[in-house]
Amino acid sequence: MAGVDRISALPEETKMFILSLLPITDAVRTSVLSPSWRHLWTLLPGFAADVIFVGAPDRHNTILRWTEIVGRNLSSLRGPIHHFSLRYYYRPSLPCRLQDFLDVISQKDALQTISLYCVGHRLQVQLPFFRLLRDLDLSWLDIILPSDFTGFEQLTSLKLRRVGISQQDIQLLIDGSKKLTSIDCLLCSDRINDDTEQPLSVTFNCPLLKYLCFNFCKNSAEARIISAPSLEKACVTASSLVIAPPLEKLVWVGVATLRFLAGAAQVSHLSLDLDVLKSLSRVDVPPTPQIHFHQLRCLELIGVMFYMDRRMYKVFCSLLRSMPFLERLELECDEPMGYEERLNELDPITPNEYKKKEAGYLCLDQTLRRVAISIESLGDIENLMWMIHFILLNANVLELMKIKYSNDNSKVKSSLLEKFCEVEKASSVSQVVFVDITNEI
Repeated sequence: MAGVDRISALPEETKMFILSLLPITDAVRTSVLSPSWRHLWTLLPGFAADVIFVGAPDRHNTILRWTEIVGRNLSSLRGPIHHFSLRYYYRPSLPCRLQDFLDVISQKDALQTISLYCVGHRLQVQLPFFRLLRDLDLSWLDIILPSDFTGFEQLTSLKLRRVGISQQDIQLLIDGSKKLTSIDCLLCSDRINDDTEQPLSVTFNCPLLKYLCFNFCKNSAEARIISAPSLEKACVTASSLVIAPPLEKLVWVGVATLRFLAGAAQVSHLSLDLDVLKSLSRVDVPPTPQIHFHQLRCLELIGVMFYMDRRMYKVFCSLLRSMPFLERLELECDEPMGYEERLNELDPITPNEYKKKEAGYLCLDQTLRRVAISIESLGDIENLMWMIHFILLNANVLELMKIKYSNDNSKVKSSLLEKFCEVEKASSVSQVVFVDITNEI
């Protein structure tokens, strides 16, 4: 009907829902729609702003204006702020406003979730105490905790990615947040006392923790799980290692990983990346595993391209022996950049060595039923054939091996199918299925 202002007639709950889906700068623009929308955005319980990459010659002034707009919009919010998300652009030549933004939010005493990502250069801020905070997500920041900080009593999720934080503060943050159920710690280091990265040693004593992801790198001296009785999933990575790290670094990461895993023996899902496996391959792993994952049901190996290497084969066998009730094996494979440079260092394994297993593989005898492999190209599967043969030859109850791939022609697939048809299988019901995900979104 002509003349009817339908957008003003919307219920206020609907208007607020629409506003909640918008970045704060777009929410402010809705003020021009009608008088009923004019100041509605100031009642939003959340604030989200994302820096826009500016390539114009006047980039400096444009960023300054963006920062001023964010500050003005934040100060205009009249209600409690429960959620705050900001990608903040910082350069030493620009005045810093992030600390001011955090202080404004802390005065409202209602924040529950916060996500901060510093773009450009790392920035040091003091993190205020948020009484109701449940979710803390920080990236590319140097953080200082208040001198009287004792912990976030309501915090359940902690994500720290490339965060500089002192040894004392990170341990206090973990120990003082007794309700933590999820911790994701990637490439964190001590950059507070000077401009160099110092090693961090972290212990985890978290009674409610269910998920823990930790990255071993040159800046992580130690990480141990003292007590985490509720832990269900552990993810261990060492992705920051250079392509060809010195042998002593690989050995150190391998030993540190074993110590870490000793406290995670109760998990049902374990995820390891390529660099962790390479480091474990440099440690003298005994034929009989020292750690037993009796609750483990799913093993995930990420970024892995298993070349026919005797050391890697021993690691793989040791893992299987330590997981007597493993039901699912997932491999997400890609060839790491520059890894071909180290092929001459491999200790090749022969088919006779991997065809038949020895005793002690309870999961292969009784429980392993699903194997999922994701690869960039079917041509890369040649490097995995020894593992595939080993599983098919020895997994007595295997039901399905699914291989996901993309960007391959029918000739490659036809050739591989012929090879798989020739492989002897221990399980009479096992199937090998190829799935083309090229057109999947």
